[in-house]
Amino acid sequence: MKWTSRLLIVFVALCLSGSAVLARNILEKKMYYYTFEKKTGEAKFWALYLGNYNCKLTRKYPGEGDVQVDASVNLQMLSSGYVEGNGYCAKGKLECLPTMTIKNENGSRRIEIDSIDFIYNEGQNVQLKSGEKGEFVLDLEGNIVTPNRFILREYKLTDYFGEQILKEGSEETALNAISLSKDGIVRAQKAMSSSASSGSK
Repeated sequence: MKWTSRLLIVFVALCLSGSAVLARNILEKKMYYYTFEKKTGEAKFWALYLGNYNCKLTRKYPGEGDVQVDASVNLQMLSSGYVEGNGYCAKGKLECLPTMTIKNENGSRRIEIDSIDFIYNEGQNVQLKSGEKGEFVLDLEGNIVTPNRFILREYKLTDYFGEQILKEGSEETALNAISLSKDGIVRAQKAMSSSASSGSK
């Protein structure tokens, strides 16, 4: 199954008791990563936790119209190719779809996952395939935030009563850099090494 096929795969995260099942949609997209232990690896189905944020969001409620609420939202980048947010406010659960942006001397603009060469420095910086570099910034409906976590959770295809599902792994891995190509993760390591050398002078 390839990313270009745009096939949806339903995966299920099973609780140890087996009493609860969480079903979601995710796409396969190979990602290469670099850890703080200077190890590299790859994942096909993954979620990258970017942190929790307190923000103000506007939602429409019956009989009230548009209401601005104080929310606490967890953000994660999925191998499906986008960032999603899930959280709570005083009125209950809410969801959002933040946009990924690059910020540099040219200003800020939205970017898509396929334009990214690598993200590095614990999610703080990004380099595009064009060679352009900048800060990696998330626009959460007007709330501008940067990742305060960069933690990988991988999912594995598992046979479940004759069906292929994606089961959530128990291990979380703190990352320093990611790329969607093997060459890109090498470039990410060089960029961080160069940055460290410049900072030590």
